[in-house]
Amino acid sequence: MHADPAILIVDDNPANRRLYQATLSDLGAQLYMASSGEEALDKCTDQPYAMVLLDVHLSGMDGFQVAQAIRDKCPGLDAPIVFVSAVYVHEQDTYRGYRLGAVDYILSPIVPEILRAKAAIFIRMHRLRAEAELHAHAIEKAYRELRTVHAEMEGFSYSVSHDLRTPLGQIAGFADLLQMGHAGPLNEKALDYVGYIQSAAHRMNSLIDDMLLLGNMSRTEMQIQPVDLSHLAQTLLTELEALRPQVHASWQVQQGLQAQGDQRLLRVALSNLLSNAWKYSAGVPRPFIDFGSREADDKDDGQVFYVRDNGAGFDVHAAGERLFRPFQRFHSDSNFQGNGVGLAIVQRVIDKHGGRLWVESAPGRGATFFFTLGRLSSRPAPLV
Repeated sequence: MHADPAILIVDDNPANRRLYQATLSDLGAQLYMASSGEEALDKCTDQPYAMVLLDVHLSGMDGFQVAQAIRDKCPGLDAPIVFVSAVYVHEQDTYRGYRLGAVDYILSPIVPEILRAKAAIFIRMHRLRAEAELHAHAIEKAYRELRTVHAEMEGFSYSVSHDLRTPLGQIAGFADLLQMGHAGPLNEKALDYVGYIQSAAHRMNSLIDDMLLLGNMSRTEMQIQPVDLSHLAQTLLTELEALRPQVHASWQVQQGLQAQGDQRLLRVALSNLLSNAWKYSAGVPRPFIDFGSREADDKDDGQVFYVRDNGAGFDVHAAGERLFRPFQRFHSDSNFQGNGVGLAIVQRVIDKHGGRLWVESAPGRGATFFFTLGRLSSRPAPLV
């Protein structure tokens, strides 16, 4: 549809056409004149008209016949028709006109202000429709591009999971063989080097897992159900204690914290937050981790959950918008190993649940990550 509106005026009286032209000329629409029904039919395909102003009492074909012929010949022309009549039109003819696409009748002689007001409305409707169609085309184009990107992402995911994992597995496998002495005894320095290779391979494999999870997050279909966040946090902390027994951390989990969401995704998010808390509090004398909830400052946020630790902390203002971007690190790798993807994954999970994620922290004063789950978390969980 063209952005510029147009009006088709059909009247066999030259004086009327001049009057209509003078009345409507400054409304920002192109005016097309037809002095007969036949001429109107020739012009009906020229423009996507915003309105057709049609005299009922034309010589030759009357206005109703012209309207019917326009609908038959120009099925794509769905412009509103405003009939003009010098005499009262019988109700039967009125209904007939409405069936042909008429939206109004104006008695002649017309009142210019009334005609201008009606035409201005149809012109505005035409412009809004044109804008809507442009937006629809833009959305359709964006959707096609998005599908292309998704297809490329699927190819990339396959490449990452297969083409990268294969040589990585070979590196780790040969390093294991060296460590077990299959190539002969190794001195202490050589064993250290093999250990570095194994550690790097393990970290690379972990990074691949996180990249795949992050890349597939947008295509993951959520399965909404009641989730016991308290039980989930307790389970994850128990697992962390078993995996890292050298960190003598204590923790506290508020009981009875329920939410509506995708249990698998929420486990991933909570696991990353608790793992970070465990890792960054390992260097303090008495590591402590707290999972709980508090009332939201904004009622629209619903329930606010948090993961708090008393560990290393960081400068939130210096991190800025980079905090939840992939591969961002705010501590040296020699102090705390990691790949900088975990918080980006947490952000994606919270976004998919319609919630918010933010943090309060300072160097040496620990960190508290807050998150909401949007309207999903405000739905009452069914009693079990």
